[in-house]
Amino acid sequence: MKKIILIFSIILGITASLSAQSADETAVKAVIDQLFTGMQKHDTTMIKAVFHPSIRMQSIGMSRKTQQMELTTENGIADFVKQIGSLPASLAIEERLLSYEIRIDGQMATAWTPYEFYANGKFSHCGVDAFQLFKTPEGWKIIALADTRRKDCGK
Repeated sequence: MKKIILIFSIILGITASLSAQSADETAVKAVIDQLFTGMQKHDTTMIKAVFHPSIRMQSIGMSRKTQQMELTTENGIADFVKQIGSLPASLAIEERLLSYEIRIDGQMATAWTPYEFYANGKFSHCGVDAFQLFKTPEGWKIIALADTRRKDCGK
């Protein structure tokens, strides 16, 4: 009887752990989705809400000057939000996430999301977004975002 109780307790513990992780994975995905919905709507309030104040943003893409792949660091969240907010309403932007790979350890999460980017319905580029998130008392916040930007996506 003790063995049955022990096995049942282990199963309940594993189930509770998987359920908590699943809720966190859902919450992380919701933060990422909110970012791209905000971008699509040009809604700066929606965008700002997902970022931690100390966010670090970087991109890896082709330099127009050197025609070499290079790393660029964004000037911060304020510039990014301003850039999105200043887009003309007539410019429809959409970043289509193709999948999510989310890993969580306590208060830290990472998400890997391949994407395709479209402007006014026309394919522009593709790549991968790599997110680092921190679970604050207010919920998950993006603390780092790096992306790649390529044209060679099979399009």
